[in-house]
Amino acid sequence: MKVKEGTGRTRREMLVFLVGQLILVTLYFSPRLFKHGITGSLMIEILVDWTIMVLSCLPAWWLHFHTWRGLSMQKRIALHIVTISIYYFLLFSLYRGYYTFIGQPYSPLKQILINLGPNFSPYALIFSMLHIDLFFHEREEQRKKEKLLMQLAHQSELNSLKAQIQPHFLFNTLNSISASVPSEQEHTRVLIAQLADTFRYVLRSSKQESVPLYQELDFLETYLFLEKARFGSRLDFTISVSEEIRSVQVPAMLLQPLVENAVKHGIEPAVEGGRITISCHLAAQKMYFSITNTGFPYSGTVEQMFQGEGVGLSNTAKRLENQFGEKINVAVDGSGAVTVSFYIPIN
Repeated sequence: MKVKEGTGRTRREMLVFLVGQLILVTLYFSPRLFKHGITGSLMIEILVDWTIMVLSCLPAWWLHFHTWRGLSMQKRIALHIVTISIYYFLLFSLYRGYYTFIGQPYSPLKQILINLGPNFSPYALIFSMLHIDLFFHEREEQRKKEKLLMQLAHQSELNSLKAQIQPHFLFNTLNSISASVPSEQEHTRVLIAQLADTFRYVLRSSKQESVPLYQELDFLETYLFLEKARFGSRLDFTISVSEEIRSVQVPAMLLQPLVENAVKHGIEPAVEGGRITISCHLAAQKMYFSITNTGFPYSGTVEQMFQGEGVGLSNTAKRLENQFGEKINVAVDGSGAVTVSFYIPIN
């Protein structure tokens, strides 16, 4: 998915880039075209100028729209000071090489300085077109994200309303079951209490956009204790979190679908079971999350994970992209252990 989107963006930018250069070169030669008509020598000259202009602008285009695409406007302007120097160096080097090849004298330094202004115009016009195209493309993407977030919020609201239908009946029933369990079966009482706690958290979090990280991790710990009651020694888990981010707000129920995937696809099919490791710490002024399972070795591709029947991974990826503009990363090591990781900014 990401490759296709990036390829489409690059093709659109290249089309703007090449067509813009062709229009500029054609306009430059239009007086001679009207006066002398189309001749072979003139077409060769147009083709040479167009090729040199394209090759001279390519490094600047790559640096601005791929390598450092996310720069702020101030830093991008500063970068243009560097890239225009690269542009002029390539422009004059290519022209000098061409004139040497055809055996014609090259312009002296004085003429080069006189032509600095005219030669700057193609650079300025082309990159103005590319920046305008980028602005409208990003604005359209932002509108799509806002629309999708509104749809998700509406669906979340509906799900919240459904979840609130007679919730007390469920909790009262669980309390009744717990009260009927003999005192010698204390472990069963604890499991019932933990199950009630998970339901309460899910119901409470459905009404909130964000919760403190420690609450999310407490919920995951309870969830995994319940799963451990089912799998026994086949399931081990570790949750580690940096103290400085324990109280930071995170989206409610963000990690649970990924942990559930780890249990379902990593622990459940593994005869010997495995370990789930959840790590949360500060990195590059963002919160870094990773969930690793060492259970059943995964032998497919990362793309197949997103194309499967489950929606936990794909939905979390969409949530991160739309809410924070962050990508989810999936890695499979040599033993088949799967690690899902991502960053989210700290508000």
